[in-house]
Amino acid sequence: MLALEKKTVLVTGGSRGIGRAIALGFQKAGAIVYATGSKAESIAWMEGSGIHGSIADVRSPGAIDMIIKDIRSQNGRLDCLVNNAGVSSTTPASRFTEDEMDAIIDTNFKGVFRACQAYFNQQRKEGGNIINVASILGLVGVPLASIYCGTKGAVIQLTRSLAVEWVGSGFRVNAICPGMIDTDMTDPIKSRDKVLEQVIAAIPMKRMGKPEDLSGAALFLASDLSSYMTGQLMVVDGGMTAA
Repeated sequence: MLALEKKTVLVTGGSRGIGRAIALGFQKAGAIVYATGSKAESIAWMEGSGIHGSIADVRSPGAIDMIIKDIRSQNGRLDCLVNNAGVSSTTPASRFTEDEMDAIIDTNFKGVFRACQAYFNQQRKEGGNIINVASILGLVGVPLASIYCGTKGAVIQLTRSLAVEWVGSGFRVNAICPGMIDTDMTDPIKSRDKVLEQVIAAIPMKRMGKPEDLSGAALFLASDLSSYMTGQLMVVDGGMTAA
């Protein structure tokens, strides 16, 4: 019913964690998968996996434009763009430097916007499907994540705005909001036993999520099963924001 065989998909930040799990999920569903990473070593695992890896820094204007152009030249179209690339920080709000703030905003917000814009401009005649990976931290505030929370909240509002603006061109734009997922981005939590204990206690399912827990949401949003959905958020957090 997902009918994703031979569909072309691009996953930014597909080299590790959630992005890697989503890329592998699409591959298992029969899609033609392209994924980006910021360094050659980060995409080395893709060689021989069936996933087409490319080096791309989403902070650089034009980086994703060229990849989308190449995908379209090889396949005729790009059926789905998954904007997953992102960075985090545990710097206290009072200590943020301009450089660190810019790095997070340039990756988490500008990078997402530029990829959406490039995809739309190249495929406005055919329509398309965009899935932005936001976070529950775009919905709730937590200590030591001020700029990260701000950028993920911005991605949520960007998703809603683009969904309304581009619906007439046959584009759907939705977002996934992961909760606490067991990746290297949550290492600062996992390295402190008391903090981890408090986090687990706040999750009704009593465990952190696995990267693979996000695959189903991405596959659903990429398929025709969600054809009447746009501008929506899918929260995948083990019930954390419902408690």
